[in-house]
Amino acid sequence: MTAGFWALVGLGAGLGALLAYAALWLAVPDNPLTGRLLEILPGYNCGACGSPGCSGYAENLAAGTAALDLCRPGGQAVRQKIAEILGQIAPAAEEKHAAVIFCRGGVRALDAYAYSGRETCAAAALVQGGHKKCRWACLGFGDCVRACAFGAITLGEEGLPVIDADKCLDCGVCLKTCPRAVIRRAPRRALRLAACSNHDAGKAARSVCSAACIACGLCVKACPYQAIALQENLAVVDPKKCTNCGVCVEKCPTKVLV
Repeated sequence: MTAGFWALVGLGAGLGALLAYAALWLAVPDNPLTGRLLEILPGYNCGACGSPGCSGYAENLAAGTAALDLCRPGGQAVRQKIAEILGQIAPAAEEKHAAVIFCRGGVRALDAYAYSGRETCAAAALVQGGHKKCRWACLGFGDCVRACAFGAITLGEEGLPVIDADKCLDCGVCLKTCPRAVIRRAPRRALRLAACSNHDAGKAARSVCSAACIACGLCVKACPYQAIALQENLAVVDPKKCTNCGVCVEKCPTKVLV
């Protein structure tokens, strides 16, 4: 063996020892709260909290760098347990929500051109904003379906996502996935919703989709409880006033109230 060889061996051993010492010296001691927090989190690893999975959220909670009410799938029960472990007061329970598709277009929304690229909503949105004439319409390639970790979304026959509210845990991942922002949170107790996102009025809205809200105001006039108002050319239902009488559904000429 040459002197150069042994010099390299010695150098490698020295560097290895130095790295081992640095690892011990720089190591951050485990926070005992992390394990306890991880045990009570649901384990969905959905990312709704903004952390890389439940373990990341547990670490951030233990370090005091995350709010204790970010786990929407866990609900109030998990928030209460987190608060108990951290010695804090749990925030008041919020109204339960679920994801809702605010679009009735699908096959009823006209195409501006024939799209032949990669069949994802994200890719389609990069080509002139999408192939639908309605610039608010669902593009129908099911990015939200693939993003949902709970199997709560399927793609219906009419080219629109269908959300099973019983399976939806309100994680919000599908909202972040949709390039057209037609998926939004809505109170589970909401009885009627105008499932449309088109802010054009009348003829302009109808010219791109036969299922668009045309801001005619018939539902507003017909509602005996003043539960509906027009906002930016869209019918908006106040769930606190709505009694599910169904009058607005009968009056709506495009059937966007669902």
